[in-house]
Amino acid sequence: MTDVRIDPCTNTAGDRLIRTLEAHGLTARSGTDLPTGTDMVTVDIVGGPEIWIADRTGRTDSPIAAHPGWVAFYRPHADLSDEGEAEIYRSEGAGGFTPDTAALVVAVVQCAAARSLTPA
Repeated sequence: MTDVRIDPCTNTAGDRLIRTLEAHGLTARSGTDLPTGTDMVTVDIVGGPEIWIADRTGRTDSPIAAHPGWVAFYRPHADLSDEGEAEIYRSEGAGGFTPDTAALVVAVVQCAAARSLTPA
């Protein structure tokens, strides 16, 4: 996977998602899964697992007004293996970017807290 830091001055769905996740105390970054070409936001979980997030089209650079919904997967082995991968959130984008992103962030925060491999 290739890591690319999103410019804090840009305003795509992925940019805003990263800033929102970071505001909730999570470490998030953008990247591309090279085998699939999926752009994603990756949330690092203490101990090594990750949560991968993209919109339903496999992108993160959609304009806010055209937000198609989020999909998020918990990956216990990060990008080493998809073994144990579990979908933790899926939406159709109904209601728009802001409420959809709020619901996604709740799911990600709960998943990260529940699956952290290191006690807080």
